[in-house]
Amino acid sequence: MQLLQWMSCLQAGATPHAVFLVGPAGSGKKEYARQAAALYLLGREDTDKLGECPFFQELPDYKIETVRTCCAELNRQVFGRGRRCLVIPDAHKLTQQTQNTLLKTLEEPPEEALLILTGNEQAVLPTIRSRCMLVRVGAEAQSKVAARLTEKGMAPDRAKLASALADGVPALAERYGGEEYMAFRAQCLPVLEEALFGVTPFAQAAALLERREEGKKRIGKDALCDFMDILLSLLRDALLEQLGGGAYRNLDAASLRNRVAGHFTTAEIQRMIAETLEKRRVLTEFAGAPGVLLDGLLVSLRKRDKK
Repeated sequence: MQLLQWMSCLQAGATPHAVFLVGPAGSGKKEYARQAAALYLLGREDTDKLGECPFFQELPDYKIETVRTCCAELNRQVFGRGRRCLVIPDAHKLTQQTQNTLLKTLEEPPEEALLILTGNEQAVLPTIRSRCMLVRVGAEAQSKVAARLTEKGMAPDRAKLASALADGVPALAERYGGEEYMAFRAQCLPVLEEALFGVTPFAQAAALLERREEGKKRIGKDALCDFMDILLSLLRDALLEQLGGGAYRNLDAASLRNRVAGHFTTAEIQRMIAETLEKRRVLTEFAGAPGVLLDGLLVSLRKRDKK
């Protein structure tokens, strides 16, 4: 479901007990979650008043004890209390054990309680995703985005691929369909396949991601982010393949997707996703050394246990 559709349903009093807002970085998922909470609890999108509302909680940290306390408060029945809402931003930061704790509340949701998660959908347990309604922020129907790109002169197959990679986000689709990105992607896929199934390709990856900065060649931060995003998207598709198929993003990498799905367990794929997300977070939030993070990422992708 798209964001505006859900907000309309919410205003009409028709929403499931658990909703997962997903979308690209910078799409405003957290702020939309707060707006939805305000609409649900106060009847208007006034997030400034949430701090005064005793029935609103936003998870302050990702400790298992904190999640237990917040869920217990959400479940607590008090006469005349009415609606309650818990927002969990960046739910992909929860450990697997903590997600299992949250799962108990999702399986038996209390009346008049709304749980809103935001984050990366593929970095949480499939059981969490299956119990939430996914709401995509900043996205349109992929067919419409692809048609728009085709009208601008992009080849239909490339437009379809770009819109799928971008999950229907128009600005991302236009970038992904460009010559520079497509050429970069075509070089990334064999390097990632070698990293997953062959000898760790330190030199090949470094050569691919090097950029000239201040007169010296260094691993480019933006290039490494794109490299990680391609990996995350591929791993997501492999999970979907294991779980019975779905809307794949990497339409040009079906054989690699199937190879990953057939070689690694679901737990191993989820672990690789979590490790990659953590390295990407360090790169973007703490300006971690790109070369060190690249080497660590490649080491983490060495062969794991077969299914």
